[in-house]
Amino acid sequence: MGLGKSLQSICIVASKHEERRARFAATRSPDSAHLPTLIVCPTTLIGHWYHEITKFTNDLRPFKYYGSTTERVLLRRQIQHHDVIVTSYETIRSDIDFLQRTNFLYCILDEGHMIKNSKSKLTLAVKSLQSVHRLILSGTPIQNNVLELWSLFDFLMPGFLGTEKEFTERFSRPILANKDAKATPKQKEGGESSRVYCG
Repeated sequence: MGLGKSLQSICIVASKHEERRARFAATRSPDSAHLPTLIVCPTTLIGHWYHEITKFTNDLRPFKYYGSTTERVLLRRQIQHHDVIVTSYETIRSDIDFLQRTNFLYCILDEGHMIKNSKSKLTLAVKSLQSVHRLILSGTPIQNNVLELWSLFDFLMPGFLGTEKEFTERFSRPILANKDAKATPKQKEGGESSRVYCG
């Protein structure tokens, strides 16, 4: 907390939106046409993100997409008219059929460790979102075991750390074995090299 993750992300998004806006004005190229950015966060932080965007930028048009099912259906047609859509993890899970049809410029997950369980419905929904760039903000990327890191990287850079099974064999198991008091010198060496490579 307090490292300025939100503000840094807002600066990146504002810069990229301005860059695309200028390029589109000069070239009318479809690959620089407007795309909204999606920020996914806990419901309690939606207002905070909206306030920070309006406070620190002049040109970004933020939009809060949350509420009851009926309210959200009415809000849907406004998404393309805004630059930054701020929504909650619960809304993503509920409205994924609609949201995965939109191509976003950035998809930013605040408290991104929420997708640490690679098999949860929420994680699968988030990973199906379409975006040019992806960011995860988290002060606690690994809470219980190193396998959680795989799920986060699978969102950011699919395939970079191999499959979940490959990651388990190469990193997770050796690191866990290294922690075992009965680990052999070879297991300790393997766990140590995996830990160095991972982190």
